[in-house]
Amino acid sequence: MPRKGVDRFVVERDREAVVHLEPGVFPAGRQAEWSAQNRTVTFAGHPLGGGVAVAVAGKAAREQLGREVRVYEPDQRVYVWRAGAAAAAGERLAFVGDTHAVFAALQSIMEAEGVEVGIDSMLRMSALYREAMLRQVRLLQGAALQTEFVAAEIDTFQAMHAVWHLFEVVYLATNAPGLSTPAAPCFVEWLNFNFPAPPAEDGRRLLDGAPDADALAQRPGLWPYARRLALRGHTQALASVLERAAPAARLSAAAARWARELAQAGRDMPRGSGAETAGSFNARWRQWNAGLQSAAAAIRSLAVADSTGGDAAALEALCAIADIMRGDADAVAAEAETWAEMLGAILLYSEPTAQADRLPGLALVVLEQFQTTDFTLLDRALVALLSHDLPEFLVYCGQIDPWLPAHLADAMDHIGILDICRRVLSVDPRDHYLIALGEAYVAHEDTWRAGLDYLGLCRTPAGRSVLTECAVRIPLDSDRKAQQVLRACDKYGLGEARAQIHRQLGRQKWRRGRLGAAIGHYAQAADDQAIGAICDQLWAEYLESGTLAYGPVIDGVLAAGPHHHDRLRFLTRYRDFYECYRAGDHAAAAQILLSILVDETAPPHAVADLLVDSIPLLEGDDIVFTSDDTLALMRCAESLVQSPFPTTAAATASHGELSVFNVACARNLARAFATS
Repeated sequence: MPRKGVDRFVVERDREAVVHLEPGVFPAGRQAEWSAQNRTVTFAGHPLGGGVAVAVAGKAAREQLGREVRVYEPDQRVYVWRAGAAAAAGERLAFVGDTHAVFAALQSIMEAEGVEVGIDSMLRMSALYREAMLRQVRLLQGAALQTEFVAAEIDTFQAMHAVWHLFEVVYLATNAPGLSTPAAPCFVEWLNFNFPAPPAEDGRRLLDGAPDADALAQRPGLWPYARRLALRGHTQALASVLERAAPAARLSAAAARWARELAQAGRDMPRGSGAETAGSFNARWRQWNAGLQSAAAAIRSLAVADSTGGDAAALEALCAIADIMRGDADAVAAEAETWAEMLGAILLYSEPTAQADRLPGLALVVLEQFQTTDFTLLDRALVALLSHDLPEFLVYCGQIDPWLPAHLADAMDHIGILDICRRVLSVDPRDHYLIALGEAYVAHEDTWRAGLDYLGLCRTPAGRSVLTECAVRIPLDSDRKAQQVLRACDKYGLGEARAQIHRQLGRQKWRRGRLGAAIGHYAQAADDQAIGAICDQLWAEYLESGTLAYGPVIDGVLAAGPHHHDRLRFLTRYRDFYECYRAGDHAAAAQILLSILVDETAPPHAVADLLVDSIPLLEGDDIVFTSDDTLALMRCAESLVQSPFPTTAAATASHGELSVFNVACARNLARAFATS
């Protein structure tokens, strides 16, 4: 399959549709025509992920080709389909990198001896996760091409942020040991940040299009907008709108007065502070709430008296605003569009000092007002979180995006609440979701390193098993990538995987003729059999060519580090013999050759060749073998003849060569005796 100079069409899988390729391999509706023409498609699957590459096997129909043509020429267009989280990983490289860095830093802090991650540190880490999500949303919103996939990704990341932000509110910001932070401000901040209402554009259109109070009072959207401001707790903005509309001529003096009164109440709404005692805040709150109750009663009386007058709409809206701000449940329910809005208003106006442990009970009361069958997946996840149903919460998060439960389970583990899930689920939830995320990342060519880290930081044997399996299946398409995989194996102590990868690299180098590099990898894997096979190949090439050319290979191997393999030692010693002989130092060459034979450094199949190499030295003018040396050579020859593998000896040396060797030994022995 061509890797360069091809058109790549990356096609994502619709979440709820049948898998398809678009643009298609062949035009829609022409399958029958393709079948009739014997056109064929080929495909190749990714070794780790769900990716499939599809290409046309031939450019022309079989009938249009000559009989001599046996192979179709492949098309240069390759269609790539990537499934699941691995598909999204390619579009999330920046997000994956940022969040992986935060995750790795958090694990490093936790593993540091004597260091404990407190709530403040977890809050900082949580803020980094949320910023990465928001950055990804901004990146997607700024994309030049706004496709359905981009829109779906934006929705996914916004949902992920809403879930993570609420988790931060429930378990970090308001539930820290030793703190008494009320849940209301944090929850309302979460609500308005993730589900902003009323839209800012509505306010600008309403206010910018009304130059004075009379024009503003005549706009039909004024009072619905004001009620929404009250419901969402935007009391300062509500005060500005009411003060701007109060001077309108169409409002009676009483209606204008109460508009100003409610505006002042919005500005005077009590806000708790760390320096104020709970008793002092509650006293101020009761006084403020009592004033609103009186205002609501007075406005309601005016509305009843002027039910058909010009102030009816204004008085009705002002009465609703006063009821919402005093925490009337019916008024809040009538105005709220979602359960989250209703819960936020009740917390803000009825339970301003409620702690996070009150959220499950309040949420249960609120949910009775809504049809839960209409809830979205995001709604169900948020409700499960507020109800402290953590196992169900993680399950829903996994359906939103695999990234979410993996990092949430890790954060829950660090703050000590994941044991609740461990008692319910049959697997460790942290490792379960980290494994799922790690496998998805490993399957992508740009995120595999992060995937190995997620798998490596699992704490159960299942995580280590998957890590080993994934590490050995990563395509090693470059030396740099191979070294990175090996470093990951060293980091996580994957000795077996490391050896298997070295064997794989050794086979690659061997096939490409890089024998020195192959020996180095096999040595790292302690594969003596493969090293011996390569050394035998080098020896066979020398015997065939007559030229000793393996010197650079051996030098490269030895330069990388000491190796204690018999075949390597034999080739090294034989090269020394070869160089001494060529240099004319026959005495040194003889001693090296003798040591190779006597020490049994040489493999059995090379002994006959070494004995033949000794013939010129035995027949030389100078006596380089003593009588003892000659007798040692003769014993080696006798052992060769008596070898239990006669076929090996016969294959490496003819009977005539051994006869010449025996004669040379006899002559050299006689000369040695005579000289001595």
